[in-house]
Amino acid sequence: MATFAYQALTAAGERVAGEIEAADVRGAIQRLQDGGLIPIEAQPVVGRAGAAGGTVSIGGGASAAQLTAATRELATLIGAGQTVESALDMVTEDAGSRKLAGALGRVLAKVRGGSSLADAMAEEGGTFPRLYVAMVRAGEASGQLDRTLTELVTLREKSEAMRSKLTSALIYPALLVLTAVGALGILLTVVVPQFAPLFEQAGEQLPAGSRMVLAVASTVQANGVAILIVLLLVLLVGSRLLRMEGPGRAFDRLLLGLPGIGRLVRERITAQVCRGLASLLSGGLDLPAALGMTRDMVANRWARGRLDQVISGVRQGRTLSDCLADADVMVPMAVKLLRAGEEGGRLRPVAAHLAESFDERVATRLARLVAVLEPTLVIVLGVLVGGIVMSILTAVISVNDLAI
Repeated sequence: MATFAYQALTAAGERVAGEIEAADVRGAIQRLQDGGLIPIEAQPVVGRAGAAGGTVSIGGGASAAQLTAATRELATLIGAGQTVESALDMVTEDAGSRKLAGALGRVLAKVRGGSSLADAMAEEGGTFPRLYVAMVRAGEASGQLDRTLTELVTLREKSEAMRSKLTSALIYPALLVLTAVGALGILLTVVVPQFAPLFEQAGEQLPAGSRMVLAVASTVQANGVAILIVLLLVLLVGSRLLRMEGPGRAFDRLLLGLPGIGRLVRERITAQVCRGLASLLSGGLDLPAALGMTRDMVANRWARGRLDQVISGVRQGRTLSDCLADADVMVPMAVKLLRAGEEGGRLRPVAAHLAESFDERVATRLARLVAVLEPTLVIVLGVLVGGIVMSILTAVISVNDLAI
């Protein structure tokens, strides 16, 4: 059992705080609800036995998780009957970072001065993303701000969870690549040069593989710094080019066409589009506006350009499914299901179902890809290291034969 620090509201709207023991966060929230409380927040107590780790803010900056937690608290307070001003005041006091607390404080001051919540957040620049502000604006316009904020929390949590899975899945392969580069560097700059004087007299009589390894080692040893600088410059220029719209879109289009990876990218785009549509339509936005916001959620820049054509087609009166089929950036099966949902007036629930399905599919496919990639990298590293060692051993045997 872990200990969780919680904040909640009583039936009378009074704010209470304390600690509770449960197996996990969901269990803590369920216990609070069973006790007649409205949970606002439940976080593991750091330093207690069995407590899980939490998000840490370094230097006062606001993390995405902290903004999500503040949004969840704001939705709960407004849903419990608090005014926007009082809810903001409470959330500001418990913000997880100085930066976020400052931004919320300024938002509160502007709301008290007569500004709408969305307008006040929009003036805070990077603290509240464009999608965030758009959903808040839609919630205010529809009179369902608490429901919209809850949808926004769900959207952010799903996006953060998938981003975390992607990052975690790539850590080990990246470490393997670094290990391989380091091992090869040590072999070529330290180990192989130790044997070079033994083979000077043999010259062309050495096996071709041995001569090639010795030549590579000599080149790396003599020009290692220059080679490293060139590689770093290539990586730097490449990363800069990929940040530019033209080369970045071309690279993203190339990814869609690669065997295996292209399917994974297409399914990720499908999940992002469906998640955005489900959340934004629930928040009260109309379809063209929801598509405009969804476009910004898609990471693939080529797909974003194709979605611009989808938005234009929908505004001209075409059906969403026809426009998506023409764009050809989503999984065809998902487009067919969206067509059925559109025709049956169930576009939002169908999009929500597809988002969940393709999120799980992407996670599964990514896990399989990493499971294949890891042993492949190990085998490649073994072959390279083994090849270098065998070339040296072959050269030693050749020198001994020549001596005899």
